[in-house]
Amino acid sequence: MKQASNSNERTMALAEEAVRILLEKKAKDVRMYEVSAVTSVTDVYINVTGRSSSHVGALADETVDKLTEWGREPLHVEGRQDKAWILVDYGDVIINVFDAPSRDFYQLDRLMPETTLRDITAIKEEVDRKFDITAKEI
Repeated sequence: MKQASNSNERTMALAEEAVRILLEKKAKDVRMYEVSAVTSVTDVYINVTGRSSSHVGALADETVDKLTEWGREPLHVEGRQDKAWILVDYGDVIINVFDAPSRDFYQLDRLMPETTLRDITAIKEEVDRKFDITAKEI
C-alpha cells in the first residue's frame, strides 16, 4: 500500500515538474488531468498549446531535455516531424503539445472528466515569481 502512495507521489511530482517546465517555456492553456481513477492508459494527462509549430517543437524538446536531467526518459515521442501535435509518453504521464488548430480540432480536453482537472495555480504563481524582474533588485 505504501508503494502505491510513493508511486503516486512520484507521478504527481513528475507531472508538476513538466507543468513547471512548460509554463517557463510560455506554453498556453496548460491543463493537467489526474485520470488514474477513470482510465488504465495513464495516470496524468497534460495538454498545452504552443504559439507556432516551432514553439510546439521547442516545448516538447525542452520538456524531454529537462525531465531527462531530472532522471526520467520518455517511453515514446510522436509527432516531431509535423509539430502540430507532439505526444510525449512517460507511461504514467502523457503530455500533449498542440498548435492551436490541432487542439481545437481534436478537443482532447472535452474527453477529460471535469473532476479530473487539477489546479495548477500554485505552479503558475511560482513561475510568475521566478520571472518577475520588477520584484528583483537591480
